[in-house]
Amino acid sequence: MTTNGIHSIEEKRKEENSKEKSSSSSNINKYKKNIVNDSCVDSLQLTANDSCDDDLQNIAEFYNENIGALTPYGLEVLADYAKDMSKDLIIFAMKKALEANVRNIKYIKGILNSWSKKGIKTLIEAQKEDENFRNKTSVKEESEEEKKARKIKELEESIKNGSS
Repeated sequence: MTTNGIHSIEEKRKEENSKEKSSSSSNINKYKKNIVNDSCVDSLQLTANDSCDDDLQNIAEFYNENIGALTPYGLEVLADYAKDMSKDLIIFAMKKALEANVRNIKYIKGILNSWSKKGIKTLIEAQKEDENFRNKTSVKEESEEEKKARKIKELEESIKNGSS
């Protein structure tokens, strides 16, 4: 392939990425105009609404940059969670999805629903829950290791006793 062909392909990729980002931004702006976000609407102060718009923008940007192009449905889902949960908590859920290498809105919803059922509303609470989950998992792994070691020891003893 010629260098012109390579440059042409790179230019097309850059153009497609910029189209995706501008499309997502336009979806966010359209959605902002149509959504009535109870936690953000303050008839006395428009700045509260601006702050929530910024939070939604930050959430959408994180999704676009780390997970993929945010669809209008995905934006609607994240906006619904943003009514009751902080931007940091939603972004943390997306980070958990990335760590699990599951890059889709369904998995993120599962994490957020789990936290909601447990009454988790802050990033600190979510981090504690995550730490507790990791500790439970590591304890289970240790018991599995202990089981294996015990079975090996039993087999060795039965072989030793069988040959005596």
